[in-house]
Amino acid sequence: MQKLNVLGSVLYIAAHPDDENTRLIAWLSNGKKVRTGYLSLTRGDGGQNLIGPELGDALGIIRTQELLEARRIDGGEQFFTRAVDFGFSKNAAESFEKWGKQEVLSDVVRVIRMFRPDVIITRFPPTREAGHGHHEASAILAAEAFELAGDPKAFPEQLEQGLEVWQPRRLFFNGSTWWKKDLAEFAKTDPDWFTVDVGGYDPLLGLSYTEIAGRSRSMHKSQGFGAAETRGEQLEFLKLVKGDRPKSDDIFEGIDMTWGRVIGGRYVESVLNDMTEKYQPNEPWLLLPALDDIEEAMRELMVQERHRSMYSLINSRRNIALDMRRGVTGQTVELLSERPFFSISDSLSLNVTAITRGEVLLTSSLVVQSWPWIGTVADSVRTRSFDEPIELQPQAIVEEPYWLKARFGNLYLPHDEGVVPVQTSNTTLTHFTQSNSGLQLWSTNQALYKWVDRVAGERIRPVYVTPVASVIPRTDVQIARGGPQSITVEVEALTDSLHGQLNVTLPDGWAAAKDLKLVNITKRNERQSFTYQLIPGDNAKAGAVRFTFSGPKGKADRTLHEIDYPHIMPQVYYTPAEVKLVPLDVKSTARTVGYIKGAGDEVPEAIEQLGVKVDIIDPAMATLASLKPYDAIVTGIRAYNTTKALKDLNRVLMQYVEEGGTLVCQYNTRSSDMVLPDTLFGPYPFKLTRDRVTVEEAPPTFLAKDHPLLNTPNKLTTADFDGWVQERGLYFCGSLDPHYTPIIAWNDPGEQPLNGGLITCDYGKGRYVYTGISFFRQLPAGVPGAYRLFANLIAPRTQQAK
Repeated sequence: MQKLNVLGSVLYIAAHPDDENTRLIAWLSNGKKVRTGYLSLTRGDGGQNLIGPELGDALGIIRTQELLEARRIDGGEQFFTRAVDFGFSKNAAESFEKWGKQEVLSDVVRVIRMFRPDVIITRFPPTREAGHGHHEASAILAAEAFELAGDPKAFPEQLEQGLEVWQPRRLFFNGSTWWKKDLAEFAKTDPDWFTVDVGGYDPLLGLSYTEIAGRSRSMHKSQGFGAAETRGEQLEFLKLVKGDRPKSDDIFEGIDMTWGRVIGGRYVESVLNDMTEKYQPNEPWLLLPALDDIEEAMRELMVQERHRSMYSLINSRRNIALDMRRGVTGQTVELLSERPFFSISDSLSLNVTAITRGEVLLTSSLVVQSWPWIGTVADSVRTRSFDEPIELQPQAIVEEPYWLKARFGNLYLPHDEGVVPVQTSNTTLTHFTQSNSGLQLWSTNQALYKWVDRVAGERIRPVYVTPVASVIPRTDVQIARGGPQSITVEVEALTDSLHGQLNVTLPDGWAAAKDLKLVNITKRNERQSFTYQLIPGDNAKAGAVRFTFSGPKGKADRTLHEIDYPHIMPQVYYTPAEVKLVPLDVKSTARTVGYIKGAGDEVPEAIEQLGVKVDIIDPAMATLASLKPYDAIVTGIRAYNTTKALKDLNRVLMQYVEEGGTLVCQYNTRSSDMVLPDTLFGPYPFKLTRDRVTVEEAPPTFLAKDHPLLNTPNKLTTADFDGWVQERGLYFCGSLDPHYTPIIAWNDPGEQPLNGGLITCDYGKGRYVYTGISFFRQLPAGVPGAYRLFANLIAPRTQQAK
């Protein structure tokens, strides 16, 4: 009720999921009760993942969902632009070169014109002090969009599509004592800085805004951003960048945030004031007539031409009123399915349950207007409970994250879809209407599958429309080291009685046996396996081996993947059913490798492509005797950040090296969660830095040309560093003990060479290798030179010496 009476709005702008200041968002939404949105330029798909192996598109899905969960807690709304996160960027110029500055600027302007904020707040400054180039770019775009959103000459196509110009009143930069230690004192005397205490306590919520913020921030689990739920004074600092200066300490001073800003809005304000005064917590349904008056008054204001510029703001408050109408009656509506997946050839059975838990009888009717299902059912009964099964027939449209439906480069789908608050798929939408003496309550619901886990309790997930089958190659990359290649593919039925044929399309210069691969699967979720023998010709090319199922019920040429973590709603996405075939002259002298998992990566599967047997080692159970049989031990990415047992095992690993083993340690980050100081990772000390080389084309300089790591068993050349993806490496080493030999140096344009990306030392009879090279990206992408280099890293030192 209090939020209904506040018509102010704030848009917070930054670059990535987890960049937003949840303390400020929680305070704005719940303390000041203004409509609050967060615009993230990207979905964070270029980052790293602390909780699992998902990277790229899959990580973007996870981080999108983490943002949506965060907003459900702190009360904000979520927006995105079309910009694809391509990894760490060292300046805004590089970011704009990748994305196209005007394209992303148009998206930011579009969001401002849609959301119509009174105040815009940026997380970062528009300078190199922002650190990440995406951060810097977000502040530059916000400042330019602040001016352009109110200019009818800027992006006029948006006005033709129905939007109107909008000029925000103020633009602030949200500074932090994290970057500027003396900011609190500085802000006391600089008139451009405003200080707000976001740590207030709300007795109605029973929480402080910073407690809410801690819960919201902790949704960014893939980035390791669990946060405390703090209490007491918490200051935030805002610098006025553009717009009129407030005449007091209030950042909203002079902005009318009452219904008085809407012509004819005073009636709504008076009804709201009366309603709040008469509210009875034990009989909330008595507010229904007043809520009906308010909703009708808001609807009338929205259709008036003179209020077009206020349409979005009024509608946001009308939606709160609609939610309140459901709340005061205790209305719940559920559309539950017997299973979570239905193929495009199936009919969908849903059970609709509606309950009104207040002391009010409602006439219930159900009208199903469900995309992508088609069907209509209606009933009318005066009751508090409604329970009815319905049957719907899906259209031939597969549900998936909409921004991944079309192929993309550095930008996602067109902005008319890419900048609105999103769900990740077009799940079932069903309209349920209840009425009481002319008062209607309607709700829009997802179809859900619900089950009980004996440990976790009740769990829910969306119902998805799928293809008739999932075609699943056993590997995404096949390193063809000469001769015929064997590729295994499974077909999983996503419907009953799946019959048809699996076909293959080959790259130039390859042939396969002509035998038919006939699919015959009786029950859904059962699988059938097929193996193809591919024969290379004299001019066999690298390329994609593509697989397609065809049958009476439909076609399928993609692999279904599920993402399921407890803190987000389970998600589904697809990748092409194909194998990247890479003919490669690569030798490997290692036969067995032990792998100690870290934060999660696909490097073990890639090592197997070299013809090496890989065993996953339990670091809590490993002993020197159990490690000795391996030619090499490899630690996964961020293992010294995530694997506590390495604290004790590291001493054993050093013994393993000393007695003749090879240890390859992939990158870690210097942070408070390290299980050991970085100076103790190896047999001799070094320190981790934030240094990285982000330009994947950066030319390598061989610092130790004759070293075995560059020559045995594969002699590397600069050509082996062509075709790399996203970056060269990250979190390189520094302060090297003289025992270490740097192998390669790189540098980004205009910067000094960095030699800490690959270092090694002999220790006793064995060899220690530490690398910040992003093998976790290069190997799954099938980069040929990365395989040749990694084969050298895991080669036993004794064989390299020979």
